[in-house]
Amino acid sequence: MTDFRAYELQPASSLLAWALNTYGDSFALACSFQKEDLVILDIAARVNPKVRVFTLDTGRLHEETYQMMEEVRSRYGVVIEPCFPDREEVERMVTLHGPNLFYESAEKRHLCCDLRKTRPLGRKLRELRAWATGLRREQSSTRAHIPKVEEVDGVVKISPLADWTASQVEEYTRENRLPVHPLYSRGFPSIGCAPCTRAIQPGEDERAGRWWWEQSNKECGIHFADDGSVRRNVTAKQNEEQDLGNFMHKGFTLWFTGLSGAGKSTLSQMVARRLRECGAEVELLDGDVVRTRLSKGLGFSKEDRDENIRRIGFVCELLSNHGVIAIAAAISPYRALRDEVRRSVANFVEIYVECPIEVLAERDVKGLYRKALAGEISNFTGVSDPYEPPLAPAVTVNSSRETPEQSLDRIWATLENLGLISFDRSALAH
Repeated sequence: MTDFRAYELQPASSLLAWALNTYGDSFALACSFQKEDLVILDIAARVNPKVRVFTLDTGRLHEETYQMMEEVRSRYGVVIEPCFPDREEVERMVTLHGPNLFYESAEKRHLCCDLRKTRPLGRKLRELRAWATGLRREQSSTRAHIPKVEEVDGVVKISPLADWTASQVEEYTRENRLPVHPLYSRGFPSIGCAPCTRAIQPGEDERAGRWWWEQSNKECGIHFADDGSVRRNVTAKQNEEQDLGNFMHKGFTLWFTGLSGAGKSTLSQMVARRLRECGAEVELLDGDVVRTRLSKGLGFSKEDRDENIRRIGFVCELLSNHGVIAIAAAISPYRALRDEVRRSVANFVEIYVECPIEVLAERDVKGLYRKALAGEISNFTGVSDPYEPPLAPAVTVNSSRETPEQSLDRIWATLENLGLISFDRSALAH
């Protein structure tokens, strides 16, 4: 076995140049589209723009990860080689244990990771002589002593950023204007499969957002903490009737956007009702109701529409800051105004309620869409006036293809994945 200790003092750029020159097409970068991976890709692409890149597509990734994949393909012109799990193995696992088996036990979570990640990676590495990964020693105690170069099972593993700090990664990303995964701005320090990663709280370990349900300190029984968040009371843990398990939340804002008649009001009311059933404090700001109170007197010019959205956003900011869940359901047609609200409101979750115009016209009992399409109504949003769909919403639901209940479940799962609510399934699993 080759002694690679001499490479410990080499900077990342030298290591990657050596690997590309030494192993050629038998060398590839593993990429999950996190910051470290993009730094490595950017450095390697300067040496060889045709560097090989592969990614593990587990079938349970965040939608934002696929958006990043497209952005990286476009920027660097690289071919991203997907590594999928074996279809028959996944089918057998899901048939035996269900699609969300990882919530039931650590053993089943390891089984899922093995089939969806470990085995596909092993198959890929059998094609290669060397590969690079974004591991850093600072990330966790288990990575504190990883070498920059080592041979594992006959394949050379290179960790060019092993001795980099988080601030160095941030500095390189900023100075070179690298693409950044959208979930970072939502509190995700580590991004993997959608069900298994979430945002973290200030002061939590960087890896705390992974497999959070396996933590031992569970709470039951809803009560309000001093900071206004809702938590389940530890003293109620023995109460078996509280089958909701562990539900908690902090203040955040759910912003439903979409064309008139798409279903924003219906879905926002359903989400509010479910949250309240769990004991959460929720305030709902429906666009039509807001117009009669908070925004009374405003018209429908662009200036007045902008002011209406700013007022709704201001109320959401106040509510969220005091530990309340604010739910806004408003057309909010202009992307710039939604982004303005996003910047001022912590924990802003944009939910796009999508529906084709032809379906909306069929639903419209007043016939406003048909009149607008016929040119009889001017400045009608989505027809003669623009509606700018979100570029990267937290979740997109389509009311023409999904039932309201299906959309509700997807929104609820998104809140869990974002770490804004947590739900202890251990009681249900047993």
